[in-house]
Parts: sequence; C-alpha cells; structure tokens
Amino acid sequence: MSSTENNLAELTERNSERLREYHDRVKTLTKGELADELENLKDELADEEGEMRLIIGQTGVHINAKQVDAYRESFAREMDFIKKKIGLVQEAMG
Repeated sequence: MSSTENNLAELTERNSERLREYHDRVKTLTKGELADELENLKDELADEEGEMRLIIGQTGVHINAKQVDAYRESFAREMDFIKKKIGLVQEAMG
C-alpha cells in the first residue's frame, strides 16, 4: 500500500471515530440544541463550499492539476463529513 493510500485509510478511520463520538454527543442534546446544531452545521457546510469555490476557482493563481485534485478531494471529504453530521442531527430530531 502506498503512503497516500495509508494516509487516506488513516484519515478515514479518524473521521469514522470522530463521527461515532459526534453521534454519542448528539444523542444527549435537547430539541432546541439540535436545531441550533443543525443551523451551525449548515453554515459550516456553506462556508466550506464557499472556500472551495474561492480556492479552486481562482483565475489569478496558477497551481498544478495535482494540487487542484488534492484540494478538491480534501474539500469533498470535509463536506461529506459535515453532511454526515447533518444527517445524524436530523435523525436525532426525528
């Protein structure tokens, strides 16, 4: 397995652990706290999407294709993680 594959596997495992911990925390929140958390997560997702557009969509900065792909993958992983957290909150809200 290459070092890139090892890093990805390690990152995936860390995110899975973080998601399990988040799930446990969400189960303890009240309906009002869940609603607040959902709004915060939606804002976080919008911020991440905006940052991705800003960084990847810049025309004045020249970066190579490998860097663009790495940024895109990183943003995609983070946005997927946020979306999973949103799903957990929505599930807890019923």
